[in-house]
Amino acid sequence: MPVNHVRLRMRLAACVAPALFALTACGPAGAPHVGQSAPAERSTAAGNPSGGSASIAVDASQFTWIGEPGAGSTPWVQAIDSAQKTVDYNVYLLTDERIATALRSAAARGVTVRLILDSHPYDFPDAVSKELAMFRGSKVQVKTWSPSANSYDHAKYLVVDGRTAIVGSANATYSALDGGSNLEDNVEVRGGTLPAQLDALFQADWSGRPRPSLSPAIVVSPGSAKALADQVRQPGPVMMAEEELYNPPEVMAAMEAKGHELELLLPSSIDSEEQASARVLEDHGVQVRLLSSPYVHAKLIVGTEAAFIGSENLSANSLEDNREVGLVVTEPLVRAEAQAWFAQYWKRAQPFAGAASGRGGTGGTGSAGSGGQQAYPYLPLGISEAEARAKWGSPASISSTTYHGKPETVWTYPNGARLYFQNGKLVHVSR
Repeated sequence: MPVNHVRLRMRLAACVAPALFALTACGPAGAPHVGQSAPAERSTAAGNPSGGSASIAVDASQFTWIGEPGAGSTPWVQAIDSAQKTVDYNVYLLTDERIATALRSAAARGVTVRLILDSHPYDFPDAVSKELAMFRGSKVQVKTWSPSANSYDHAKYLVVDGRTAIVGSANATYSALDGGSNLEDNVEVRGGTLPAQLDALFQADWSGRPRPSLSPAIVVSPGSAKALADQVRQPGPVMMAEEELYNPPEVMAAMEAKGHELELLLPSSIDSEEQASARVLEDHGVQVRLLSSPYVHAKLIVGTEAAFIGSENLSANSLEDNREVGLVVTEPLVRAEAQAWFAQYWKRAQPFAGAASGRGGTGGTGSAGSGGQQAYPYLPLGISEAEARAKWGSPASISSTTYHGKPETVWTYPNGARLYFQNGKLVHVSR
């Protein structure tokens, strides 16, 4: 299995050991549900289609598409405010104050509120301490967890009273929600069996038990590569919005086979490894475009039969190592809304070939791009700090960290990119 050496590197925070910080919360309390929008009609969800779409009925489930930017944190806050007994929320990052306030308020009125947060979020060494501080002194129970020291709890799903769930790509952060900085895809599910099954998964991870048997409509990592490849293989045109493109073999093979019927939207900040994968796909006829703003954080696959909406990135570690969660939905209205959402950003994006040449290829020097913005060309690992400065210019700030006990110098640039040096040599680039 190929390893993504760029983003698979684990930067462990000081608080890497999973810990449980809990205070009691008990007893039901009532709160009227505030509707976000009229939900879709009774629907089905697709599981793991092979060549077609093997639909699996979800009794009485109702689906509502939630696209970002646009919806903001309101759907999550309304769901939490409606809770009468329980709120279970597994989310990779939680820094949004509106959501934090709703969680604390729910716990204060007697709702049992439990959070699972990643124990060592990538490139955010101070995230865990800040997240724990947000709930210190409240009745919210918080567990920091990851499947292993070399993987992440990258899921993003909320379950309220075992009857309502929101699943998707959005973290509980300002940039993902109210800030409008990110492109995110999410879906709300009300009724039926799916929310209760998602809650069973949450409870298993909370208590350290094996993953329960779930509907094929729920796509869970580790082990989600085939499910995503099957969604790419659904007949007819397919649209994909993806944050990463790190060559997971089964999914890449399905994308190559789809050829010209596949439209793939990626962020303009993809690195050289992702550019190489994009070129391979273009050679097979895939239409690839890059979007500079909003930042593409979505993980969407939508076609003629189903829409996959979840947290899984196109990388081996995301599909085979992390905890990731997504849903496959065949509800026609959700598919239509997801396709319309995709289409508006596809029109604004730049074709990959033109965008790549506009960045000066892989070996150019730093220069002003369109609009006078600084360009950040490809940097080979192993170059010196002086060589990196010559290509990217001076960083906005310089800090220090450790990686597996080795001290590193971190240069942070205005666009958020970071360069990591050990003994004066470049060892990692984070865009």
